[in-house]
Amino acid sequence: MRRTVSNLLVIGTQLLIVGLFFTTVFTNDIKVNKHVSIIHNDNLDKIATSVSLLFEEEDITSIDKKLDDMTLEELPSLDEVVEDIDKAEEKTAENYSEPLYSIDASKYINNEAMGFVVTEGNKEYSLSDYEFDVVVAVVAAEYHNEYPDDALAVVSVILNRCDSAKWVSWAGSTPYSQVITKGQFEVYFTTNENISYKRFMPGGSKYGSSKYAIAKQAVLDGFNGIRNNSYLGFRSGSSVSYSDYYIVPGGNRYGYN
Repeated sequence: MRRTVSNLLVIGTQLLIVGLFFTTVFTNDIKVNKHVSIIHNDNLDKIATSVSLLFEEEDITSIDKKLDDMTLEELPSLDEVVEDIDKAEEKTAENYSEPLYSIDASKYINNEAMGFVVTEGNKEYSLSDYEFDVVVAVVAAEYHNEYPDDALAVVSVILNRCDSAKWVSWAGSTPYSQVITKGQFEVYFTTNENISYKRFMPGGSKYGSSKYAIAKQAVLDGFNGIRNNSYLGFRSGSSVSYSDYYIVPGGNRYGYN
């Protein structure tokens, strides 16, 4: 790509020299000493990097051939090149900042008899990258097997607490503050590596696994307004004395305690 940019600069420099030559010849005002401005290498690298955005998906050989075949009139002007660079940089920035939204809440099931009804339009949340990773990791460690509905149920409990004045006064108003509150999510405080949330953090043994991916999608959906219950607590499926309400067989038991 830098070779392509260099070709453009060489052509431009040659045109400039030819123009200066004919100007001096026809005006009979030849001067021996001519000052030629040279672009600093750092600037050249910067321009080359920026222009590369315009051709990142096109074969370099084909671009070079196009340049060789172009006539003087077909060469883009400096203003056109600058405008294209600006557009490419804006497009790149948009790609990095584009939010991830769920487009299909119907993938989750309802079980009204158990108190699980999928709703949309609930309060939305956003966190820093690290806080988001922690919430995803906690959800991944807490939900049952690889059931998306149980993952969303765990997320819903966390977000329901963010809406509860009682829980907010005690544990804070963000999903992150709720999951790190002492005594609430065992997977966050345990030293047992087999159940710790750290397995699902970047660099952990389960990071990027299918169970992690399901938890991440459930968190994204929850942060963008999707929930499936109004419960404020849950315990593992083996805690049958806690509640009879569950969204998947063998999954967590949910309640208002």
